This record gives sequence, C-alpha cells and structure tokens, in this order.
Amino acid sequence: MMSEDLTLVIPTYQLGSYFQPMLDDLIAQTADFTLWLVDDGSTDGTAERGAAFVRGVPNFHHEALGTHRGVSVARNFGLDRTTSGAVAFIDGDDRVAPTFAAALRGGFQADVAAVAVGYRWFRALPRRQAQELVLDQHAMFEQASQHGTEVGGYVWNKAFRTAAIRKANLRFDESLRLAEDYLFTASFVAATPGPYVYLPAVLYTKRNRPNSTIHTAGWEARRQEAGVFDRIYAMGRKIH
Repeated sequence: MMSEDLTLVIPTYQLGSYFQPMLDDLIAQTADFTLWLVDDGSTDGTAERGAAFVRGVPNFHHEALGTHRGVSVARNFGLDRTTSGAVAFIDGDDRVAPTFAAALRGGFQADVAAVAVGYRWFRALPRRQAQELVLDQHAMFEQASQHGTEVGGYVWNKAFRTAAIRKANLRFDESLRLAEDYLFTASFVAATPGPYVYLPAVLYTKRNRPNSTIHTAGWEARRQEAGVFDRIYAMGRKIH
C-alpha cells in the first residue's frame, strides 16, 4: 500500500513571534502535503503573515475567519475542506521536525486507522518505546483517554484516516475551551476498531506559550474538562 496523501490543518490566533518558526518548519518538510492555515480572528498580523505564506504555493490555503470563535471552529473549517486520505491537526505555535509529514504519511503504508509520533513537552513522560508499536482499539483507547501517556489523547501528534472520520461523523465540539482534542481522539478510537501505529521518534515539540488557552482557562473551562473525561470514560466501558 502506498503512503497516504496528507492535509495539515493549522489554526492560528495571535501567535506573534511564535508563528514564524512553524512556517519555517513547514518549508523544511521532506514530504508533500496540503495545508490549511485557518486564522481565528487575529489582530496582531498573524492572519496577514499566514496569507502571505501560502500565496502562490499549490495546495497551500489560508482562510481568515474574521472573528475569534475558538480553535474547534478553525479545525472544523479545515476538516470540512480536507480531500486527502489523511488529516493532521497541529498548533501554529509549536514545532515539527522536517520528517513529521513524511513519517505520518509513511505510517499509512500499513492498513491503520491513525498514526501517532513521539512528542516533547514540559511535562515528564514515561520512558519511550524503542521501536514502532501497533496498538489495537483497546490499547489505543487506554493511551488516548488519560493524561500523561506516551501516545496521548492530543490531536497534534497524530494523523487520522479521513474516511474513518467521515464514517464516524466526527467534528470538534465547538462549545469546549479545553479537552476538545481528547474528546475528538477518544471518539475516533471508540468508533474505529483500528489498528493504530505509534512511531516513537520525537517529531513534535509542544511549546509552552504563556497566553495560550491552557494557561488562561478559567474555572468554567476546567469544569467542562472534567465533564469531557466523564464522557470519555463512559465510551471506554463500551469497548471490549
């Protein structure tokens, strides 16, 4: 089976100096991909920089939504326009290795539902696997439904088979400020038997931006997050 064609969906909002390093990483990729930069109402020049970046590049697209509506709205906009076999959702203030797109595409050479790569963050992580790991639905759900696991429930270190997303009728919950990525990933796994492949090489670096959503979320968002995990645990009880 050939490697799957890939779309990268990248929401942007008030990224300031964090944006250019990601754009440099996209230029450095060793494999082809389609790009959707979706700006969520930035007023600091992020939208203009994104529009300039895609200009004249085949398969690179930019959309400025105009008003700030949240990361899930931006991701859904890109998802709705994805026509490739696989889609990944990454954050515009993070960093990706030059082989990020190539590794995700290559992971689909096997008949898998999703591909995950290793990531680096400020949080301590368990000892990494030494080699590629294939997970069944139950094992993947265990990884995707808990904080601090090696594979994680985040969307930004993964690519999902687009047909499986469509089959499960999945979208990001636009009412959530936190844990929308955990809900999306867990819902995907709960609806998709797999298998899944994990490539342990660290190809994604999560940057700790002080004004990001995770650092500015208030009590109501944290309450929503707890409710999300209640929903995820209920899904897990239905997986055999």
